[in-house]
This record gives sequence, C-alpha cells and structure tokens, in this order.
Amino acid sequence: MMSIVVPRSSKLDLRLSPKARDPPAAPELAPVVRGSYAGQQMIPNPHDALVKAVFGKPEHAQGMLRAVVPTAVAENLNWSTLSLRPSSFVDLALKEQHTDLLYSATWRDGGELLVYFLFEHQSAPPKKDSLLAFRLLRYQVRIWEDWLANHQAAKSLPMIIPIVMYHGVTPWSEPRLFDALLDVPACVRPAVAPYLVQFTYLLNDLSEISDDELHSGAMLTALAKLATICLKHARTNADFLKILARWMDVANEVARAPNGLSALAQVLCYILEVNDHVEREALQTLLEREIGPEAKEAIVTIGQQLREEGRQEGRQEGRREGRQEGRREGECAVLLRLLRRRFGTAVNTDVEQRIATASIEQIDTWTERVLSAATLTELLAD
Repeated sequence: MMSIVVPRSSKLDLRLSPKARDPPAAPELAPVVRGSYAGQQMIPNPHDALVKAVFGKPEHAQGMLRAVVPTAVAENLNWSTLSLRPSSFVDLALKEQHTDLLYSATWRDGGELLVYFLFEHQSAPPKKDSLLAFRLLRYQVRIWEDWLANHQAAKSLPMIIPIVMYHGVTPWSEPRLFDALLDVPACVRPAVAPYLVQFTYLLNDLSEISDDELHSGAMLTALAKLATICLKHARTNADFLKILARWMDVANEVARAPNGLSALAQVLCYILEVNDHVEREALQTLLEREIGPEAKEAIVTIGQQLREEGRQEGRQEGRREGRQEGRREGECAVLLRLLRRRFGTAVNTDVEQRIATASIEQIDTWTERVLSAATLTELLAD
C-alpha cells in the first residue's frame, strides 16, 4: 500500500479504475487479524517475489508511481531522490495476502514524502469486514513511529501516500474511506466530522486497466510492463501463453537491457509457478522463436531459481521437522524417567520401543497419567 489518494488526469498511462474515484459505501465491521510485523524470514510466495524483484527497484517503481499519484505530486517531487526503505510494516499473519514497499523522495523545494505501496495478491478483493483501511492506518502509524525514532527532534511528520495495487479478477468492493468504517449516527456525523480520522487510500486496480493501456504506458519500463501483465493474467488464464505471445516485443526489450535475461527469468519463473497450463518446453519454444537462442539462458536461470526455491523450502521444512522431532525425543526421555521411578523394572525394552515410536500427542497423554494410573498397563492403554 502507498499512502496518497487523489485521482489523476485523463492522460495517465496507468489510470485509476473508475470505481476508485467514487466514494465507497460504508462497510460491515468485523475483528481485524492481529500479528507481529517484526522481521521474520519466510519463503516468499510467487506474487511477493515478483513484486519485490520488479517494483522493489526505484527505476521500475518510478513509472508506476508517477502514473498513479496525483498530478501535483508527480510534478513537484524530485524523482531522482526516490529510494526504497528496507522495512515491512504488514502484520505477519497477512504476509500471504500483502506485499508492502516503502519509498521515500524529496520535494523539489525540500522536505520529504513517504510513499507506501501495498500489493494485494488475492484472487478476490478483501471481505467487507477485513477493515483494510484500518490496517493501512496502523501501517502508517508504524511508519511514522519508525521515522520519528530516527528524527527525534522533528516537529512535523512526512506525508504518506497509501497506494493499494490489486490484481484480482472480481471488482474491488472494500471501502476506501477510513471514516466509512466508523459507527457514527448520520444525525451527528456533520458535527463530529472535524474530529474524526479521515483519509482515503489510492487504488490501482489492474482489472480496470486494459492490456493496450498497459502495453503503451509511456511511464513504465519494459520490465514493469511485463510484470504487470503477468500479475494481471498469468494465474487465472489457461491460455496465458497466447497473451504472452502478443507481448514478445516487450519481453525482447527486457532481454536486451543490462542484466535483462536474469530479469526476464524472474518473470518467466513467476509464470511457471502460478499457471499450471503453461509448459516449460512451450515457453522455451516461444522465447527462442521470438527473442533468439540467447533466451535459453533465461530458461536455464529459471531452472536454477526453481531448484533453489525447492532447496530453501526443504531446509525450512527440515528445520520444522527437526524442531518437532527434538521435542518428541525430549518428551520421550522425560516420560521414561518418570515411568522408571514409578514402575521400576516393569519398564522393559518393549515399553521403551513403544514410547520411542509414539506420537507427541500420545506421549503427552501418557505423561498426564503418570500419577493417576494404578498400573503400567493402565497408563499405556490406548
């Protein structure tokens, strides 16, 4: 999410959806998911990886940001100062749904702006009771707290523009006005309005932007265009290879740029991970025909990336299994000591073997019976 909300002019290359300009209706409320936003190592999902690989680089993010922020902002920012801040403010429980990037830039006449970009990678909009605007408010407060920790003498706060980028196939229905979430009687709202928290987030809904507009977007780099069309169609379209074939001029431009084949491989890896209908061999044939034999390097890189992701997932799973096995072995040892003290020599090799092969749940059950069971047979009963 980024934090500014003002509609752009009709000349935008990446326009806001028509629905994004209309005030949204008030939502039905429900509890928000709580979690820690402290840094924790996680295997990124494909959407997270692609968004960060592309829009986590200022040169590719700049065009998208310039196209969606208010015109006055775009004209008065010093875009050469745009830089990514290495922080994440999303609740850990929501990492599978959201990717966030925080950018900072300075105004032409001095002062700082923070642009917070939240990518909503779901196949459907948030539920009406998701309170997304409230979560965005929490994220903004966290950003200001982090900023104040490094600017302790500050007497004012930098402006934050929240932007939500969405690539689902169904229309966005979540309220964008924060005060629409507040349960205020209509008869008193005008009187209390000056005292309420009010902000709106800017919505960049890819489903409301035509492929032709994305393709011709003058502000976007070739890699940003290619990534955007993949985010829009790759996971939902069984014939995505036909769509991609119409974008080979953009893919060719990506491949010819410095480090282009590596960047292209990241996009192709995303396609193979999210679309079960695209075969690697068919993808390779298309690339070699349209780009040339050098496209093989991108295919080789894809294989390396997928193998590395598999190794990372395997290491994480191994650590999880290792921790679980370590716990089980520890509880087995404790149970055996307790049984030997209680039942002495009755704890023979058969009992030891049974405990060694038992589940953690069974061991917990037996441990709870150590003081209450009259005999070893009663304690070990299923």
